[in-house]
Amino acid sequence: MSFLFIVFLTFSSFSQSPLQPTKSEKIDSGSSLVMFSIEDVKAGQVIWLERSAHLDYFLKLKTSESEKIQKIASRDAKKMDLEFASRFLKCQYDIPPSENGCEVTLRLNLKGEGQEICDKDERKTQEISPYLKNLEKHF
Repeated sequence: MSFLFIVFLTFSSFSQSPLQPTKSEKIDSGSSLVMFSIEDVKAGQVIWLERSAHLDYFLKLKTSESEKIQKIASRDAKKMDLEFASRFLKCQYDIPPSENGCEVTLRLNLKGEGQEICDKDERKTQEISPYLKNLEKHF
């Protein structure tokens, strides 16, 4: 009987390796995804919609003086995202760009895809400005 006990202890000690398993990459609970962002270069402000890992949505406004955060309902956030995507794609594909060499007034970002709007792009500015004003009303 003691022989079986010694064999059991021997094999159980071998099965307990001092090596720790390597950490697998997993989603950090603090990570978030920026759905879209609009940077108004002249006003010095950035407004963006962010989705947390817990599927909460936050509309954020950052100026040189402060940063404001507003929690947004999922339904409203999806509407905002779809409307911005529509305007972003219209500016990118439907409205022709103005001549090169102009000063950038707005920087748009839709899930990693960027676009710059110049001061001479009046039609693009008219497309984005009302939407930007509407977003600012949330603060």
